Amino acid sequence: MRYGSTILIGAAALLSACQPAEGPVASTDSAVAQPPAQKAMGDAPDPALANLAGEYRVAGIDGTEVGGGIGIALTVTDKLIWFDPRCAGFNWTYTFADGKLATDRPQKPRPAGGPLVAGPMVPVCKIAVHPEQQRLADALDTVTAARRTPSNGIELTGGGHSVTLYSQ
Repeated sequence: MRYGSTILIGAAALLSACQPAEGPVASTDSAVAQPPAQKAMGDAPDPALANLAGEYRVAGIDGTEVGGGIGIALTVTDKLIWFDPRCAGFNWTYTFADGKLATDRPQKPRPAGGPLVAGPMVPVCKIAVHPEQQRLADALDTVTAARRTPSNGIELTGGGHSVTLYSQ
């Protein structure tokens, strides 16, 4: 029993050594930079999100993790968004400026006579589509905005959907 008490006291001492000092720390340098104020969700777009190009892991769709035991990697170039298998229609053209995002793809459901922005030709394949891939495609068809998350991810939102991405 003595041995267990000694371990607990030692652990408590180590943890207390890691705690910040009591009260605010005074600075004699008046030019010390203050941390930037947090922006509200409706504020101007995050300047760090000037472009979306990169390789991402899809971490969430509509507020839930990607299920079904699969992982989905999303590629974003300067003009295209896609994930495999591209031949199943998972290929979008997009525009992005000032936090506003517009996506389009030939396979996207659209009203009769609606505009079509064609992407590069991708051969059509007959392959089973995982429900999570279809859920991601449905979300990417309707997203209209992109912002950086507090955890340094990227969240695409719009049309009642959201997609959370993290750099790979």
